Amino acid sequence: MLPTIPRKDIDALHAVMANLPQAPAMQTDHHFAGGMYCRRMEIPAGTVIVSKVHKTEHFFIGCSGELHVSGQGENYVIRSGDVVPSKIGTKRAVYAITDVVVMTVHKTDKTSIDGLEDEMVEVDETCLYDVNNCPKAGVTIAGDVGKLLEDN
Repeated sequence: MLPTIPRKDIDALHAVMANLPQAPAMQTDHHFAGGMYCRRMEIPAGTVIVSKVHKTEHFFIGCSGELHVSGQGENYVIRSGDVVPSKIGTKRAVYAITDVVVMTVHKTDKTSIDGLEDEMVEVDETCLYDVNNCPKAGVTIAGDVGKLLEDN
């Protein structure tokens, strides 16, 4: 059994990672139907992500691959077919053991991504990615490090 990672350690990891080059944009698809929102995300092997704090209960679903997850006072590997209920206040650190596809399913009256994050996650000014999991303007991407070193 893996050790439990306290929330304070996940927050510390997030603070350290914010000063490092970031992963490139990850394919993220948004789907809406009947008062539900489904977010599908592809995560390349070797990627580490610290999520925002979730304001709503929802499902976290493994579609393919293996993802090591720390959060909610638990550590586990999510695989294809796994469904994990996420509680309000959840913040996760994840590591993609293999290429991974995961989904989250949320209850909402929204029919587009406009304002969706305001409803689903706590405001986090330190977050370097937008709702589509694309790095925000000015963020150094891991593949840009060589160019950054050449320029200095």
